[in-house]
Amino acid sequence: MSDRNNNDLAALLTPAPSRGVQFSQGKILTWERGGELRNTIEWRGITLTDIPIVEGVNALALKPGDIVGMLGWAPENAKGVGTWWILGKLSNPGEFVSDLTFFLGQIRFMTKQNPDVVQAYFGWSAADGTPLTILYYGDSAETRALQIANENSFLIRDPSGNAIFENDSATGVGLAQPYLNYYLVPSTSAETDGSGAFSLIPSTTSVAYIGLYEGTNSLWHPSFSYRVFVTTAGGGNADWQILFDGTVAASGTGTGAGVAAVPGWGTVYNPGSDANVTVNLRATGGATRAYVSVTRMYGRQS
Repeated sequence: MSDRNNNDLAALLTPAPSRGVQFSQGKILTWERGGELRNTIEWRGITLTDIPIVEGVNALALKPGDIVGMLGWAPENAKGVGTWWILGKLSNPGEFVSDLTFFLGQIRFMTKQNPDVVQAYFGWSAADGTPLTILYYGDSAETRALQIANENSFLIRDPSGNAIFENDSATGVGLAQPYLNYYLVPSTSAETDGSGAFSLIPSTTSVAYIGLYEGTNSLWHPSFSYRVFVTTAGGGNADWQILFDGTVAASGTGTGAGVAAVPGWGTVYNPGSDANVTVNLRATGGATRAYVSVTRMYGRQS
């Protein structure tokens, strides 16, 4: 009676598990870490394809060659036919921490209070597939105060959402914002006409280029914005050049404005390099004297 009440009844309440339900292990042959986690697993000499994995960080740490635990249902002698799930990597004590390497995937961190705003992103660039890490401080993309991408791209905004500091993302070298003015003064070659009308504007009667402005500047941007004002006496016109250590970066005839690249940026010059910036002028077309004034020149991103 005792055995029947205990042993027999226990057997009825907890029958032996089905032999089709089993724990096994397999070896990862291929593992795609993109958006779909396609995979092939070697299981008892058979290749299983696209086995589901239990939700978690396992998918980011697995790689070909790893041994993984598998749980599933497969009838005896079914030769792999059935349903299997990957539980995770099998590691010996002492191996897990040293082997915890997350491979390229997409991870987004949000807050419970604002689940639509990303605070950190780990993944890849949609443009070219290169690895991308971005840390944010703030709320929406339009007004967040700080953005750091791949450890060397910075964007800082004021409380109104205006960018107040940004390093270069167009060339990969230099500063984007703020824009910084170049310092130029009349050179020793500049002349005055003696009439007093334009006595404060450097001028020349030379038909060959003469440097009328010069300044040694610390460069931080890959490009610069300029406006050169030109006038003449006696008709004709004037040609001008803007040079960095003797290399022409921009030129024109008459008053002109635009944006030009710093020659040799990223090779000859890097952020913080010094360059002697000069503005050359010559009288052309019969002009008896040519005058030049630089009304705008500052560094910018592009």
